[in-house]
Amino acid sequence: MTSPSPAPSPDSKPTPTPTRRGILDRIEWLGNKLPEPALIFVILAFLVIVAAEVGTRVGWKVQPVQLRVAMVEKTDADGKPVLGADGKAVMVKKLDADGKPTTEIVDVGSPLEPRSLLTDDGVYWMLSSMIRNFTSLPALGLVFVGMLGIGLAEKLGLFAAFMRWLAMLTPKRVLTPVIVFIGANSSVASDAGYIILPPLAAALYLAMGRHPIAGLAAVFAGVAGGFGGGLFPTAADGFLAGVATQSAHILDKTYPDVLVTHNLYFKAASAVIVTLVGWIVTDYLIEPRLKRTSPIESQDTSALTTMALTGKEKSGLVAAGVTLAAVLGVFATLILTPGGPLSGQGVPTLATGQVPSTTPVKIVKGPEHNAVPADQNLFRQADVLKMGEDHKPVIGPDGKPVVEQVGYTVAAAGKSSMTERPGDRWSQVIVPMIFFAFLLPGMAYGLVTGSLRSQKDFIEGIYHGIRSIVPVLTIAFFMGQFVAYFTYTGLDRMFAFAGGELLLKADVPVPVLLVLFVLLVVAGDFALSGMLSKFAVMAPIFIPMFMFVGKSPELTTAAYRIGDSVVNIITPLNSYLLIILVVLQKYKKDAGLGSLISLMLPYSVALWIVWTGFLLIWYFAGWPLGPDAPLSYTAGGS
Repeated sequence: MTSPSPAPSPDSKPTPTPTRRGILDRIEWLGNKLPEPALIFVILAFLVIVAAEVGTRVGWKVQPVQLRVAMVEKTDADGKPVLGADGKAVMVKKLDADGKPTTEIVDVGSPLEPRSLLTDDGVYWMLSSMIRNFTSLPALGLVFVGMLGIGLAEKLGLFAAFMRWLAMLTPKRVLTPVIVFIGANSSVASDAGYIILPPLAAALYLAMGRHPIAGLAAVFAGVAGGFGGGLFPTAADGFLAGVATQSAHILDKTYPDVLVTHNLYFKAASAVIVTLVGWIVTDYLIEPRLKRTSPIESQDTSALTTMALTGKEKSGLVAAGVTLAAVLGVFATLILTPGGPLSGQGVPTLATGQVPSTTPVKIVKGPEHNAVPADQNLFRQADVLKMGEDHKPVIGPDGKPVVEQVGYTVAAAGKSSMTERPGDRWSQVIVPMIFFAFLLPGMAYGLVTGSLRSQKDFIEGIYHGIRSIVPVLTIAFFMGQFVAYFTYTGLDRMFAFAGGELLLKADVPVPVLLVLFVLLVVAGDFALSGMLSKFAVMAPIFIPMFMFVGKSPELTTAAYRIGDSVVNIITPLNSYLLIILVVLQKYKKDAGLGSLISLMLPYSVALWIVWTGFLLIWYFAGWPLGPDAPLSYTAGGS
């Protein structure tokens, strides 16, 4: 006889009834099964090794091609060729029925073949280049230096105080657009917006007699959904610029370096678009529905007690504002003064005064150097003493040690090129400008408020920014190996040419390509989290492909921003979703991840439709995406 089950405790909660797993649950489950981003790059690097080996064995070849403007002989009224001063026919662009230049695909060079990494030289290269593959990443220095200043300003409390001050000044009738706008610009403080803004926005809405969950949703839409927008360059922009440059050089080594400000104009305008969409969705869809279906369960406004600024914090903000104005004034003077340090064009140089450059060379081993024309020899490894079997120098008839030439001969294989290209001097110091524009105001705020009392506080502030990007640096190490393997094997160019030619032959209209690419990025966000790691995977493939159809890396990056941002607010792979869920449960105790995703889904859909449409309008209008950031690409120059 079984004993009766004990009566449930009054405080015990009923065991939840298993429910059938829905699509969002399945996506979350699948996403949690995926490896961490660093391990994903390890897997990708392994796949590159396998693909190159298989391609080598099956004899896969790809013919490099280039899209060029078709040229025809210019003719006179009688249909005869017009000759130039040199007696040769004058060539002009071939026009179509609408009077626009036509293009043609032409072969360039010899067919490409994959280069195996599973050879003696390949294994040696993988091991000997491991450190260089990491340290030579273009984005590494940009992110590191930028975060030194940004991290200190965040650690000393400048960002939190500024956000609170701006929110408290906001009238009730424009509370939503201001909250969304602050969120859309919070990415300048790394991910601080995810942590600081949601509880404050919810409490502020409640204090003003509005639904707190509406405030939470509005600010989350701005922070996550508008992550790709904003008025200011960020450390992430530096990373995107570095990867975009590296990807563009797969197809065109002469393409100018993509600037940190490559999407600055589009980003600033996008912040306005995100604000308007967030405002409309919150005030006319989300909040009315919340009032009908989710009565306020908590009247707790304790978060507002930490929201009000103290006298020291107000003085600190004034000091930071004055310091920022002074920093920007100094840089403006350096830029605008004729003959000033940052005025006009410039070329970055080394400490020796030399211009950083690379010279493509071919290494020929040992005795084979005799087959290399003498005028192509750049240098030869130093002569060495000939050693006998007794490991002592061999002495010649003249009584002197015998010298022999061994090792390598390095022969020229191409023209030298600058590693840092000429351009506006101010554009080459964007990252130092960001560094000082956050470091010095942050220090001023800390000195006034007392959060900066010693050199230890200063160093801790500097360390704070670096700690926040440790995951990025870890990912960057493995990403560097993947990117380098991709280049060494030649698969980067082979995929680019094969895919680019496929796009050309498909003749899909550019607007359709942009929309499809945004959708592809959206789908990718359900498989791989992180704006930067996902871009590092996609950029080496899609930037060259879009260049094939005449579209710039800057335009591809702008489309990527949209796809990555709009799904941030609903993808289960966003680790900050749990932080937002904690705040949501404060005002709706039975809320789960499904509740949060269903709350934010209207924002995601609306932002995707409106923001993508805005990009198409921008494209048809022909506006530049940022300083020296065109929409189109032309082989040999943009």
